[in-house]
Amino acid sequence: MNRTVTKLLAAAMALVISAVLIVTITYAWTTLSVAPVAEGIQIAIGGGHTILLAPDQTEEVDGTLYHYPGAFQDTLTFSRYRQYDYLKEVDTLSPVSTVDGLNWFLPEFYGISDEAVQNGDASVGETKPVSEFRRDEELKYANLTQREPEDGHYIFLDFWVVSPGTSYTLRVARGDENGGSYLIELPSVGKNENGFFLEETKGNFAASARVGFLVNTDYVADQAVTYYQRSPGSQDRFATFAGNYQEKGNPIFHGSYRFTVYEPNGDLHPQGITGSYIPTQPVGLSGSVPAATEIWDRLTVQLNNRWKQKTDGAPTLSELLTVALVGKNIQSADQAETALYDTYLQGQVAPYVAKGDFLSRMTDLQERYADDGQVTVGEMELLEKAGATKDTYIVELEKNVPQRIRMFVWIEGQDADCTELIEAQRFALSLELAGSNQK
Repeated sequence: MNRTVTKLLAAAMALVISAVLIVTITYAWTTLSVAPVAEGIQIAIGGGHTILLAPDQTEEVDGTLYHYPGAFQDTLTFSRYRQYDYLKEVDTLSPVSTVDGLNWFLPEFYGISDEAVQNGDASVGETKPVSEFRRDEELKYANLTQREPEDGHYIFLDFWVVSPGTSYTLRVARGDENGGSYLIELPSVGKNENGFFLEETKGNFAASARVGFLVNTDYVADQAVTYYQRSPGSQDRFATFAGNYQEKGNPIFHGSYRFTVYEPNGDLHPQGITGSYIPTQPVGLSGSVPAATEIWDRLTVQLNNRWKQKTDGAPTLSELLTVALVGKNIQSADQAETALYDTYLQGQVAPYVAKGDFLSRMTDLQERYADDGQVTVGEMELLEKAGATKDTYIVELEKNVPQRIRMFVWIEGQDADCTELIEAQRFALSLELAGSNQK
C-alpha cells in the first residue's frame, strides 16, 4: 500500500481553563481545582473540503439514545451548539489515569484509621498503592458540575469526522503558524507599583495534561441513519455510520476500540531536566487488578511548546498585554487578563506559540528508554523529528462513512510532573489532525 502523506485538516480547539490548587496531598498526585471556560473550543477544517466535521446529534426513542452527525461543514465551534453547553459549566479537573479511555482510575489516600498509618508505614494523605485505586468504568467522574475535592474529574465530548474523497489515516500533527497542535499555559497577569505584568508559569499542568481519542469502528444501528436522513443537514451519500460508545452512567460498550494518547509537552519537566523524556505508565487492568501499564503502541509525543521570543519581529506576549490595555480603564489584574486573552486575542494564541516537533516513531523512543527511567537529553536530540508520529494514528477513516470520535481531556496522575503546587493558571489547547491517503 502506497501512502502519500497529505495535509487534510486543521483542527483548532481553544480551551482556556483556570486552575487553582486544593492542597490535600503532596505525595504522588496533585489535586487541582479547575474552572473551565470552554466556549472557545472549536475545530477548523482545511484541505479543500477533503475532511469534514459535524457536531454530535442525538434522538431518544423508547429510552434508547441514538447518535448521528449534524450538518457536515468546514468549521465546527462547539459553543454554537446547545448539546455542548455542559462544557461551560463543568467543575474542577483533578488527576485520573487511563490506558484505554474505557477504564479510569482514581487514587486512594491513606487516612488516620488505616493500619499502615497506625503502624508508621504510611502517612495520612499519602497515595495508596496503584492496586488499591478506584475504577470508574461508567464515566461517573466525567463532565461533572459538582463534586467532592478529592474525587477525580475529566472531560469528554463527541464529534463526527468523514472523508468523502477516499480512505484516510488520521493523526495528530504539528500544523502551521496559524493553527496546529499545542498545549501551553497562559501566564496570569499580576499588578505592582509599576503596573501590570505577566507572571511566570510553573509548567506542571502543561507537563501532565493529556488528550485522548477513543474510536469505536463498529457500525451503528440503522435507526440512527434513519434519524439522520430526516434531519436538515443530511446528505444521501452518507448511509453508513461508525462509532458506538457507552452513555454516562452505563456499563462499557464492548466492541472494536482504538485509543490514542496525545502528550503535548513530552520533554517538559518543571522539577527536573527539560529536554529529557520520562515515560508515563498510566493505570490499567492487569486481569482484574489496577496496575501501571506501558502505552508505547498508542502514544504520540510532541516536544515542549513555548511562547515565541522576539526573534522574527512578531510581538511578544508581554508586548501584546501592553497593547491590549491601551486606552482602557483597567483597575485589576483579572480585568487585565480578560482584556488580553478574551477581548484582544479572542483565544487566538497560535501565532505566538513556537510549536514543538513530534517524535517520528514511538518505537525509536521505546528503544532509547533506559533502566534509569528516562530518555536523556542527548538521546532525544538523536531521535528523528517530524510533523506527526508515523507509527501512531487515531483512526483509519473509511470513505464516505462518518466516524464518531470521543475526545477526552484529563490530568494524568501517573505523570512524573503531577507532584507539585500548580498555581492559578489558564491554558490554551489546540489540535490539528492530518492524514495519509490509502491507495
